[in-house]
Amino acid sequence: MRNRNRFLVGFFLLILMGTILSGQSMNAQIYGNVKDEDGKALKDVEVSVTNIKNNALTTTTTGKKGTFRLLSLAPSTYQASFDLDGYLSYVLSGIQLSAEQSVNLQIKLKKKE
Repeated sequence: MRNRNRFLVGFFLLILMGTILSGQSMNAQIYGNVKDEDGKALKDVEVSVTNIKNNALTTTTTGKKGTFRLLSLAPSTYQASFDLDGYLSYVLSGIQLSAEQSVNLQIKLKKKE
């Protein structure tokens, strides 16, 4: 009877641990700010990140304070681009994301001449 109880307790612990572990997200995120050379926040900048492994593209735009956040990114290597009319495009390559990692990017765009 004792062996049966031990087996049942062990079995339920395995199920519980599997449930807890499967509930953990493997997603990463990239967030940050985009400003001009004078430090002024830039609104409506198109922010695009491309997963180099599978070419998956995720986009967003910056808000009033120049902030952006891209959630639910798979662990991989990314390239990010920042585009706004009147400014030179900015590309950042080789962004390495692992599971549950957050990367904070502080970007400055230059005005076109």
